[in-house]
Amino acid sequence: MALRRLLSEFLVVFLVSWILEFLYMGIKGVLDGTTLSLLEISLSFDNAVMNAVILTGMSQVWRRRFLTWGMLIAVFGMRFLFPVLIVAITAGLSILHVVDLAFNRPEEYARYLESSEPMILGFGGAFLLMVFINWLFDAGREIHWIGFLEEKATRIAKLGEIKLILALSVLSVIDFLRKDSTVILAMILGVLLFEVVHFVKRAIEYFRKDGVTDSGLGRFIYLELLDASCSLDGTVGAFAISQNLVIITLGLSVGAFILRTLTLYFVESGKLKQLPYLEHGAHWGIGGLGIMMLIQLFYHIPEPVVSSVALAFILSSLYSSVKKTILKS
Repeated sequence: MALRRLLSEFLVVFLVSWILEFLYMGIKGVLDGTTLSLLEISLSFDNAVMNAVILTGMSQVWRRRFLTWGMLIAVFGMRFLFPVLIVAITAGLSILHVVDLAFNRPEEYARYLESSEPMILGFGGAFLLMVFINWLFDAGREIHWIGFLEEKATRIAKLGEIKLILALSVLSVIDFLRKDSTVILAMILGVLLFEVVHFVKRAIEYFRKDGVTDSGLGRFIYLELLDASCSLDGTVGAFAISQNLVIITLGLSVGAFILRTLTLYFVESGKLKQLPYLEHGAHWGIGGLGIMMLIQLFYHIPEPVVSSVALAFILSSLYSSVKKTILKS
């Protein structure tokens, strides 16, 4: 996928979204939708890099499914259906009633969703923190970026199951400070989901050895759940920009499409192999995002700060990768 073609696709997607947003809400719709697209891109860029790492080991068929089936799940599932389900469950309302609220009384829908934010932050923060901890404490990793931390983490990982100890410690601290059983339950579900997904992925890969199924399925499930967790804060935070569900869905969907296309570009162009530390920066960004989601259970963190932290890790790892590549040549 050539870079020029990639940029052309991005321009076409933006133009289509601008036309739809303008027809639906005029200039305000275009401005709000564009802001939401940029918010999604900045918050989830680290996720795009990490997705590229996982996609590298998948077949061409599953890569395309990630962009087609996965895009449908990302747009309809996470940007529309998931917030509706959250409101329905926490408020005790029917799904049809919540959909009616979303389209006809968006202010009331936004209030319901914001009241569910602690549970969403606890679930997403715990899942993303497990992604980071599982990567950081990998006893078999040989390449290190932030040496004094990553090397020690690799050595500590050889001593035992440090990942579970850290996860339970974080749960205990938040339970002591907040004392909210719904948040703790959400965090437990986030940790449990991470472990279940990894179990399923390993099981699929195990049975694939006997020719039962394609290992791409397990990676695909993991990718979709990772994308879902990374999009949680952006989905909730989107209501600070617009309370119109159509504009929110359009804006976030454009950002999601651009990130997925960028992911494929990283894989198919081979750029990822030339940037050895980019995976590290993405995981540190994911870890930062997970930690900030949990901190927001106590203090509000502005969206620009959240996106800046993740982007700082990506850019730093990019600089280190380019520097290493130049020195080797």
